[in-house]
Amino acid sequence: MDSTLTSTDSVVIDKNALFEQLHGIEAIDKFIASEFSPLPALSEKENIVWLHVLVALSFMQRHGHSCILLSDIASKLLFNRSEPTLDSSDTAKKGYMFDELTPLIGVVKKALKDERITQLFVYSNGLFYSRRYYEFEQEIAHGIVARTAFSPLTDEASLKVKALWPAMFQLASANTVHNQTSGVQDWQQIAVAKSLVQRFSVINGGPGTGKTYTVLRLLLALQACEENVNIVLAAPTGKAQQRMTESISDSISALRGKIDDALLNRVPTHAVTIHRLLGLREHTVSTKYNTQNQLALDVLIVDEASMVDLALMARIIRALPPHARLYFIGDAEQLPAVELGNVLEQLVDTSDELDGFDEERIGAVPSALRQHIATLCPHLPLLPVDEEAKTWVHTLQAPQRFKGQVAAVASAIQKGEATTALSAINKEDHKEIAEQEPDIKTLREGVYLWSENSVSEKLLRKMATQCFAPIFDASDAKSALKQLNAVRWLTPVRKGNMGVERLNALVFDAIKSKITRREGAFYQGQPIMIVKNNHPQRLSNGEVGIIWPDSNGKLFAWFEASNGELRHISLSRVPQFDTVYAMTIHKSQGSEFSHVVLILPKPETEKSAALFHRGLVYTGLTRAKKGCLIVSNTTTFSDMVSKVDRRYSGLSGAIRDAAIDSM
Repeated sequence: MDSTLTSTDSVVIDKNALFEQLHGIEAIDKFIASEFSPLPALSEKENIVWLHVLVALSFMQRHGHSCILLSDIASKLLFNRSEPTLDSSDTAKKGYMFDELTPLIGVVKKALKDERITQLFVYSNGLFYSRRYYEFEQEIAHGIVARTAFSPLTDEASLKVKALWPAMFQLASANTVHNQTSGVQDWQQIAVAKSLVQRFSVINGGPGTGKTYTVLRLLLALQACEENVNIVLAAPTGKAQQRMTESISDSISALRGKIDDALLNRVPTHAVTIHRLLGLREHTVSTKYNTQNQLALDVLIVDEASMVDLALMARIIRALPPHARLYFIGDAEQLPAVELGNVLEQLVDTSDELDGFDEERIGAVPSALRQHIATLCPHLPLLPVDEEAKTWVHTLQAPQRFKGQVAAVASAIQKGEATTALSAINKEDHKEIAEQEPDIKTLREGVYLWSENSVSEKLLRKMATQCFAPIFDASDAKSALKQLNAVRWLTPVRKGNMGVERLNALVFDAIKSKITRREGAFYQGQPIMIVKNNHPQRLSNGEVGIIWPDSNGKLFAWFEASNGELRHISLSRVPQFDTVYAMTIHKSQGSEFSHVVLILPKPETEKSAALFHRGLVYTGLTRAKKGCLIVSNTTTFSDMVSKVDRRYSGLSGAIRDAAIDSM
């Protein structure tokens, strides 16, 4: 028999011939399909259907989905290519037309009668999973639901929190009067009040909506309730950990003199990475802390939660002792995790509550929870009552600092309104800019759009000099790091004409005359980003440092410590790193810069075109505190804003079902 043919006792399938007609699949997709098909119980036609379902599942998992929605592939032609791609001259691929939904489900259910298959795959409510990811979702759902029940404060705790409330919030401000007369809520106060009586909460909101403001007040209230409560702060990456530490520390300083120092001093300020907290071991999926060996803590607060993937979330749930509280903080509009899953998006999902949507019922809560909020916040308007409302999601709505043009453009992008976003952006014609003087006003407040076609290499070099030359003029390492964080170039891709690798090389070439000291591959003023966790050096993936001499002129790598001071390590001990004038938008999550140069090139390959979407634009833009220069064509920009990166998941439904089962 031909080696390309695979058979059971009754079925012969030429898999290679079938694979040959599928565009965009990779070796792992072929392996999964080959390993678990054909099946003796299926006819030849059914086995062909089953093989393509397995290919689709593997393909979708590679692209971040935890499952496939069978109704979304039913009666559709997938994996086809009618003409050569942007990056290939290969022949056309005819793809595969999937069956209608009913027979498609029938084949999947029939395949799952095979004992080996049912151990590895699951069909549930129209979704088809690998069992591993199905069980992750179920585990997470039950862990969350177990923590969402209303747990009223003791009388003593309630009195302590009520006494603290006026010091945390400005109850008698003009805003409060406005609230009382117009019904406009203070969602930060509502979020804190609700979170106190639930052991799981999500505090969701865009830049400047007051997430840190809210979290700090939640920390203070928790400390007031219980003096010896053990609270741990965590974030997915080293940079996010550092930002969380800085934000909490700065916010505490702003409350000195308003709140008793003894209480403020009990609030934790040092965050750790989730990987370090769990003891996630290199080259393995096992963790030091798990169901059998749980963390010794009472409260875990996770920042930048949009970066938490499905497997990591399951490990967090396993490591938490049953009594522990878990609070997720993040922006569900940002990019989802690089790995599989869209946990935060699913946690805040309200699609099951949209039927009969009534704007007047925003923030509805069960009556017991409403009474708790009214007792703690009698100065706020009463919330509407809904005994079945999802009470643990708090989306902050009133912006605290993120205003002006950046906020206006970000809001339009968030809604997918490309035309509105473009009308809010300053557009300039820079076709002649390459002939002008170097003062090209790259770093300005607001949002500007330059046409990618008019940005020559000469102009990019001028931009590079303006953006990064100040690093080399710094007086010390701390000043150099400050200059580095003044601006960052962001792009969606690593490769290509406007990818990270070429842009970093271009910047280096533009500023190399400023370099005064070198040592091997390092030079004074070089910005580096750690790309692999290194516990001996206390460095995490994503942390950014600067190469700078000490007082004796010897070069070291300098990083910010948890107390805001700098620490340095020998160049010989620097773990794997990238030079980072430019970085991918994904890598920028958890970071904040005064200015951003957001480069959104026309996709050079079909694969990259599929990855260019709204989340990339929104995430890149919202890294900027003051101003953002967007380098893109209006067509590319509009296409990205209009495109949503939708990931299939059953987590939201699993949470809903687990809640019903718990009643």
